[in-house]
Amino acid sequence: MKKLYNRTALFHARAIVGLFALCLLALPSPALAQAIDLKLTNVTVKEAIEALNQRENYSVAIKSAGVDMQRRVSISAQNASIDEVLAQIFADQDISYTITGKSISVTKAAPKSLAADKNQLKGVVKDNLGLPVPGATIIVDGTNNGTTTMSNGDFSLENVKLPAKLVISFIGYQPRTVEVNSYAAIDITLVESSAAIDEVVVVGYGQQKRVNVTGAVGTISGKDLNNRPVTNTAAALQGADPSLLLTLGSGSIEGKNYDVKIRGAVSLNSGSPLVLVDGIEASLAQVNPNDIESVSVLKDASACSIYGAKASAGVVLITTKSGKAGTLKVNYNGRYGVSWNTTSTDFITSGYDYVKLTNEFCYPSKGYVGWNYTDEEMQMLYDRRNDKTEHPDRPWVITDSNGKYRYLGNFDWYDYMFKRSRPETEHNISLTGGNDKINYYVSGRYLYREGLFNHGAEDIYNGYSFRTKIAAEVTPWMHYSNNISMEVTDYKYGGYWEQDGSEELNSNGILFNVANNISPTFVPVNPDGTTFVYSNGIQFANSPIASGRGGVFADGRNKNSRKNNYYIITNRVTFDLTRNKDLKLNADYTYRRRDNLGAYRSYPTANTWNATQTAVVDFTNGSIYDFYQEDRYYYNGHVVNAYLDYGHSWGKHNFSAVAGGNFEDFRSSKLSVRQKGSLSEKLSFINMAQGEIERCVESNTAYRTLGYFARANYDYAGKYLFEVSARYDGSSRFAANDRWGFFPSASAGWRISEEKFWEPMRNWWDNAKVRFSYGSLGNQQVSNYYYIETISTGQLGYTFNGTEKANYASASNPISDGLTWETVVTYNLGFDLGFLKNRLNVTADLYIRDTKDMLTTSLTLPDVFGAKTPKANCANLRTKGWEITLSWQDEFQLAGSPFSYNVSASVGDYITKITKYHNPDRLISDHYVGKTLGEIWGYHVEGLFKTDREAAEYQARIDDKAVNNRVYQCKGPAGNYLRAGDVRFADLDGDNVISEGSGTVDDPGDKRIIGNSLPRYNYSFRVGFNWMGFDVSAFFQGIGRRDWYPAAGQASYDFWGPYAFPPTSFIHKDFYSECWSEDNRNAYFPRPRGYNAYAGGSLGEKNDRYLQNLAYHLGIARLVDGGRNAHQTVPVERAVILLLLVKLGVGKHAEADFLGGKTDKSCRGVQLEQRVTFGKLQRGIVHRGPHIGVVCLVHGGHLVDE
Repeated sequence: MKKLYNRTALFHARAIVGLFALCLLALPSPALAQAIDLKLTNVTVKEAIEALNQRENYSVAIKSAGVDMQRRVSISAQNASIDEVLAQIFADQDISYTITGKSISVTKAAPKSLAADKNQLKGVVKDNLGLPVPGATIIVDGTNNGTTTMSNGDFSLENVKLPAKLVISFIGYQPRTVEVNSYAAIDITLVESSAAIDEVVVVGYGQQKRVNVTGAVGTISGKDLNNRPVTNTAAALQGADPSLLLTLGSGSIEGKNYDVKIRGAVSLNSGSPLVLVDGIEASLAQVNPNDIESVSVLKDASACSIYGAKASAGVVLITTKSGKAGTLKVNYNGRYGVSWNTTSTDFITSGYDYVKLTNEFCYPSKGYVGWNYTDEEMQMLYDRRNDKTEHPDRPWVITDSNGKYRYLGNFDWYDYMFKRSRPETEHNISLTGGNDKINYYVSGRYLYREGLFNHGAEDIYNGYSFRTKIAAEVTPWMHYSNNISMEVTDYKYGGYWEQDGSEELNSNGILFNVANNISPTFVPVNPDGTTFVYSNGIQFANSPIASGRGGVFADGRNKNSRKNNYYIITNRVTFDLTRNKDLKLNADYTYRRRDNLGAYRSYPTANTWNATQTAVVDFTNGSIYDFYQEDRYYYNGHVVNAYLDYGHSWGKHNFSAVAGGNFEDFRSSKLSVRQKGSLSEKLSFINMAQGEIERCVESNTAYRTLGYFARANYDYAGKYLFEVSARYDGSSRFAANDRWGFFPSASAGWRISEEKFWEPMRNWWDNAKVRFSYGSLGNQQVSNYYYIETISTGQLGYTFNGTEKANYASASNPISDGLTWETVVTYNLGFDLGFLKNRLNVTADLYIRDTKDMLTTSLTLPDVFGAKTPKANCANLRTKGWEITLSWQDEFQLAGSPFSYNVSASVGDYITKITKYHNPDRLISDHYVGKTLGEIWGYHVEGLFKTDREAAEYQARIDDKAVNNRVYQCKGPAGNYLRAGDVRFADLDGDNVISEGSGTVDDPGDKRIIGNSLPRYNYSFRVGFNWMGFDVSAFFQGIGRRDWYPAAGQASYDFWGPYAFPPTSFIHKDFYSECWSEDNRNAYFPRPRGYNAYAGGSLGEKNDRYLQNLAYHLGIARLVDGGRNAHQTVPVERAVILLLLVKLGVGKHAEADFLGGKTDKSCRGVQLEQRVTFGKLQRGIVHRGPHIGVVCLVHGGHLVDE
């Protein structure tokens, strides 16, 4: 079965390559003609011909004296055909030419007859700087007679009856209407439009112009996303919109663990935004960022209501690139990047220093040392403390008088287990082309990434993405499109089968275990070749290294993998039901399929000494033993949409409407089997195992939704805008009587700037629109069978008959009757403003979102009830927030060439409070009315005791066992009483007891709200300019405030170090300099006492002294020479830039992306949402934690008509 799976993946990879080849071979040879780049300013025709000859090796022969060779022209050709270049060189000259290979013959064209020019209109379209606008559309108003401009801006129209009105339009420019009364050639100038005004925005089941949008909709361009050096869409979207917050759950190279929020959490239970890719639900992890054309973020109920129940938390609409008419264009870009740790991994590797420090923490707490080295051995460690590698005269492993190993090394275990730098490679290729009847877009990506683990646990990711889009005009009234996307991933890793707990195999992954009991005095392999597992009593508990899981790095036999196949196929048909195409019928069907295979092969650690070093054995324990586990998961989804789309205008009255239905059916199944005793190390199959079947679990689930939706839009003269929409949804996740819900919304807008009284201000204030929306949505994001009571069976761990384990059956917790939808109601007030010819644009939103009838605990029942209290729809939540975005764009002449630039900034914030919750006593350990989500309750610390006398006086007066009980449990010579350097807590309520009182809001004792764990002030800043083909852009993003308190115990070992577990594996070299001592009384950390960061210790109890601020910012910059010259870089802050110049095709093409950032000085040892932070020394404290930075070396190129 496993071989079959591998062959399937190989077949997919070969299919991608084959399809690319077919697309190339199927195209006519002219599509493979050479692309030409030629830029010349104010040169003669003769000089232009000479330049063409020198650069492209064309021989141009002038066969007629009537060709003006001294005429001055400007050439701006990029990826152009030879015909397009010649059209610019001989602009406004009547010539003809023939091309034979690289030879071109030019002659004066024969004079045209008057009849040929009858009713013919010629002209040129230019921009406000006098440059030609190729591809602009010119239509004779009221007719179907139209054309497009050539590369030099020229156009020609036949059969034009005067007088006539020409309507000229082009993307990025304001449309213009010109009256024509003669056949004389005309010059037409287009003015660039403001993106904020004329931008087309993708909304639910359609598109709208930005100027007509009345809901809260944010847009992100694909160009902005592609400028970010990331390999997955979730990371690319981080900070792209002030309402959008993404949290990456771990550093896994699979990129699967992320959480998305739009304007904060929508419910206390769950609620993730609906992500639609080309109208179909998908995961952000399964979208190639290079395929994205644009992203729309629907924020309020008015914008989201047409999607109904799934859209209660907002909607992210991703539109991928489509085919464009024209000759075949092939685009390729490649990226080579390296990610590395940007915070300190400079851990103690001196065996002597490590043992001395950790013993100093262990002894005061336990009364004994953590590492049992004799004085003689400590001297030997001291003699070796500067040996980076083993010296022949000072071996790192010796044999004692009993013939057992003693370890005296300076080994860098972090470097052995983990990679400090990790390469990644990405290759993207796309093909696009077609004609006026059919067009296509084909893309593929290969992604290779190396993960964190090293040696026998090395992890490697291979990902393959493929997408095809075809659009065809079957008849003038019928259009068909097909969209196929496929994602194949293969993640392989060695070592222990559970990495970080996210695989749902074991809650404590190897990342937790390797953090303990690994001393640099140890080495991974003993002198006799055996694998190190036990320390021969050196560690006080004589625990196996990393709870027995450390040996897998040296063993290397364990092989694990997770493979995913995911594809989506969409077929869509559009019918024009009327001649004027006002009414359309759209229908589509989508099939989604996902197949996941997890294979985990575990072995005992071979060739190890037992705990007493009396025999060489294969090490096993409850986690490390011989078994094979296979997890299979499949998911089938069917989606059907059918809707009518109508739009018509009557004078100044404009009306449009959409109405239709949506049906979705999803089914999934998961089977997990684990069996002991595999017969082969090479072959991993369930049928190759002959031992006990430890696990055999299967689960099946399904749900359906059916919804009917409608939306109507009306505006009068573009001034008064109205929109109403509604959705009637049914979900199988609720009981039959509570299955359906109706969710309406309405919005309105007033373009004040279109009123006559605005005329005096219009010369500087171009646009002013106010909009308001109201709407409600249902939240159905609960379990598929929440309303059904179930009976589960299982097996006990003991027996009644002495031979077989007993089986049992258990009923689920009671379920309340009448469970139904959570309802989300949103109010949004927005302003869209444009100033100074729309060069300055401002968008601002104020909003209130109420979540009602949330599923929470309904009553507090006595313990004799015997089960958890059933949930009911009985809690409410209110979120208040604001967002503002400012942008400026302009263009002027610099050194004879247009210089365009843009600057934009955005910031947003919100606060969420509970307005209804059943907690009559208002316990702070639970939610309560008035609670701000994310609030952190803790104690106030006055500082560290300066003297033993001060500490004794405090202890005699104050009972602080609730926060300093670990001190009173100490057994070492430091005593079980407070001393100088211990933490002094404030008695805020004056009762001489440090406690949380009754644990209620009304009586919190000495606890206060000390911070909030939710992010505040999400901001971003962009700047860019374009000049003479050079395109420079920079992006900065961050949050202004986010509080974090390191978790108690070993969960935050990198922050607390030996204050949590004394023999912590990785301790920073400068850590002790931050610890209190008689010579360091102004230290950050208190007196060394192990286990003080556990519950009941001064560090384990949340307080304001050790509260951290996770504020950060990210910076990315890019400089690209669009003329295929060498790319450059612009430094940001202290980032180190690597630059790679690559010769590709006919020109050089390279670019460098980089990150630069900083954190607040109090942020220490934390993991942010993504790869954002560079460590910086503040107050002698190095920022610590698994932050990752990226420098990407990118090479790319374009092959057009070659």
